[in-house]
Amino acid sequence: MTDTVAEAGDAVKGKLDQGKGVFEGLQASAGEAEGKATALVREVSTAGSQAGRAGGDAVQGVAREVRSQAGQAAAMVYQQGARAGGYLSRYAAQPLTALLIAGVLGYGLAYLIHRPVKND
Repeated sequence: MTDTVAEAGDAVKGKLDQGKGVFEGLQASAGEAEGKATALVREVSTAGSQAGRAGGDAVQGVAREVRSQAGQAAAMVYQQGARAGGYLSRYAAQPLTALLIAGVLGYGLAYLIHRPVKND
């Protein structure tokens, strides 16, 4: 019976040694997988930060272009406003003449609209 117990003990020890070898192999595989995952995360992080910098540069370029175009548009609006002010001041310098012309035009339009129509 002691031989049987000893044989069973040896068999169990052998299986434990095999299990230990398998466990150590799994540990090594897990370590390799962790290393690969860490490297992949670093690569993704680097690519993401590069893409972020490129996006930021593109946004800054667009903002510069918009600022330039807005400045040009403001200059054009200012010039057109100055011209319109010049026209108004030229015609408003003689208000009596402008009023007389407007009255004549208004009377002429009213006469054309309200004149009697002849039916022959």
